[in-house]
Amino acid sequence: MTAKINTILFFLLITAGMTSYFIIKPKRISIEEKRKLTVFPELTWNSYVSGKWADSIDRYLNDHFPNRLKMVEYATSVRYARGVHFKNQEKIFVYQKPKRRIRNLKEQSRDTVPHFLDEFEETYSQSMLILNGCVYPLNGGSPKMGKPFAKMVNEYAERFKGKTRVFSAVAPLSSAFIPAEKYRHYNGQNRRTLEAVRDNLANGSIFCDVFGELNNHASEKLFFSTDHHWTARGAYYGYVSFCKAAGFEPVPMEKMQKKVKYNFLGTLYERTRDKSVRERADTFEYYVPNVSSTAIRYGQYDYKGTKSNTFCHGCSGGNSYSTFVCGDNPLMKITTSNKNGKKAVVIKNSMGNAFSVFLISHYEEVWVVDFRYSRHNLVELVEKNDIDDMIFAVGMYAAMSSGTIGMMRNLATHKGGPPPPPPAPKQDSSAVIIQEPELKDTIK
Repeated sequence: MTAKINTILFFLLITAGMTSYFIIKPKRISIEEKRKLTVFPELTWNSYVSGKWADSIDRYLNDHFPNRLKMVEYATSVRYARGVHFKNQEKIFVYQKPKRRIRNLKEQSRDTVPHFLDEFEETYSQSMLILNGCVYPLNGGSPKMGKPFAKMVNEYAERFKGKTRVFSAVAPLSSAFIPAEKYRHYNGQNRRTLEAVRDNLANGSIFCDVFGELNNHASEKLFFSTDHHWTARGAYYGYVSFCKAAGFEPVPMEKMQKKVKYNFLGTLYERTRDKSVRERADTFEYYVPNVSSTAIRYGQYDYKGTKSNTFCHGCSGGNSYSTFVCGDNPLMKITTSNKNGKKAVVIKNSMGNAFSVFLISHYEEVWVVDFRYSRHNLVELVEKNDIDDMIFAVGMYAAMSSGTIGMMRNLATHKGGPPPPPPAPKQDSSAVIIQEPELKDTIK
């Protein structure tokens, strides 16, 4: 009798678990893992006989298993519990490229751009160092790639000579600041890579010594322990390097409002799932300039704007980095309370998000262009809006890849509609709290 009851209970448990796959509305995006989850596949004759449908079902079940994330964390804890752990933990983690990556934006809705895609997350497959719970990519860039990136910047400088200043503000990798002598050579490699960009700039292009400014503050927390982005403090020193090159006086951090969030676990934790990294969850500090602003974000192709914010204070947990300019939008226009007539456009990947927010202290308008998603014509945007300064604020991965360099170059030839001359948006105090606070070779 007992055996029959156990059998019935087991059957009911399995049935309930399987039924939950189809009754409970599955999540489409995993915020914790920063990726799209597998959707239930459509059954066709070709997909069935080829076996692709069955494979897709396997991936769907794996992605939507009840309490899957808790089980993954439990497995990580079990692996961590094996053996003896020393105070100075050092290990090498090799991350393999995922077999399936979202690369074709035409597969995405024109109105929906994922906020978590990033060139690091899509392509990085090299070794990473885990040192005392902090993760560092074992890469320092490539000096030989400085010339192709500089060439692209020079083409824009030639196109806008006498009208718009063009700046290169490339951020180094966190490997430049590994606190261990045996890895010191990555500091020199980062420096040489960015010096190669400097040495190949021409046509009046202006170099921002981001590495030099960060290196002067190497003892401070410049990059996250669990994420590949720089911290707001690191981005601030990048902003200081830009101000020095542009002839501006940087606003001291003490004159901005400091805000803090806790328990940020970023991309590097999601890649390694290492328990020592999870135990070192980052404290997310950021600084809000004492300037009011409104923001409008646009889709990939048009200028049908939607209200947005310079800071999204509600972002939390693994999505905390989207606090800056509310994540990765194809195009954003920020209008500030400054009435100086100055305008800037920032060409960026996700590294530029934390950098861009500091510019609202110096410009009346700041346009933020994500070269990965925007299909707007950058030349028309600059000319029709009388842009004073163009700033390439990207991470080193973007500056060292021929593919991403080509994407930045292609901004000049996109067929997206020209920007209209809309009236300035009405001031909205909720935008930023003040007191609470095919590749072308040349550009024609």
